[in-house]
Amino acid sequence: MAEVVHQLNRLPAFADKPMLLREVSSQLFWGMSKVLDKRQGLVAAMLGVDDCPFPESPIQLQVHLPTTGYRAILFVENLASFERAVRSTSGAFEGLALVYASGFKGSAQRLRSAGGCSLFYSSKGALGGDLRVAFEAWLFGKVAVPAYFWGDLDWAGMRILSAMRSSFQGLTAWEPGYAPMLEALNDGRGHSPEAAEKQGQKALEATGCRYTDGQLLPTLRTTGRFVDQEQLPL
Repeated sequence: MAEVVHQLNRLPAFADKPMLLREVSSQLFWGMSKVLDKRQGLVAAMLGVDDCPFPESPIQLQVHLPTTGYRAILFVENLASFERAVRSTSGAFEGLALVYASGFKGSAQRLRSAGGCSLFYSSKGALGGDLRVAFEAWLFGKVAVPAYFWGDLDWAGMRILSAMRSSFQGLTAWEPGYAPMLEALNDGRGHSPEAAEKQGQKALEATGCRYTDGQLLPTLRTTGRFVDQEQLPL
C-alpha cells in the first residue's frame, strides 16, 4: 500500500504533460494501464484541481458516408455486419450513414465531443467535404438527424440500445434490420443462450424505444432464444 501511495505522489510530475489517463497509469504503476480507470476524482484530488487533467482514451468510430448523401445514421453493433453493410449493393442501407464503435462504447457521453472520439472514414464512401462536415455537426450535437441502432437480438444488444439512448436522444431500434430477426425467433429459429455462452445475460424491462419495448423485448421473453446480427443476409 505504501508503494502505491508513493507512486500516486508522483502524479504532479505528469500534470502538464499531454497524456491519456491510461498512459499516466502505465507510467506510475509498473506498466499497468487500467489502475486509474474510474479514479479521476482521486487524481484530481491528488493534484488539487477540480477535474482530472488526463482524458480517457478516445473512442474509435469507423464511419461510412454514402457519396450520394444520407438522411439518417445507423449504428451497427458488430464489425462483420458493418463491413457487410458497407459493401452491400442492396437497397437496405440506402440513405444511411453507417457507424461502428470499436468495443462498442457508443453509450459513452465523451463520444459526442471532439476530444472524446477518433473518426476513421471508409475509403468506400465520402472522405471529406460537406457530408463529413454535416456528420460531425450531428455527432457533436449541433444539428439533429434521425439515428438508429441495429445489433444482436439478445439482452446484451438491447442494453446497448438502452444505454445509447442516453447519449443520442430519440435513437430507436432499426426496424428493417430487426424485423427479420424477430420473424426468425417467432418461427422457432435462433439459438439458446447456452449455445452461444450467453446464459449470463440479464433480461431488461424497458428501453424507452416503443418498437423495442412493444415487439423485441416481449419476444425475447417468450421464446427464450437469441439471434445474432451476422445471421441476417441484408
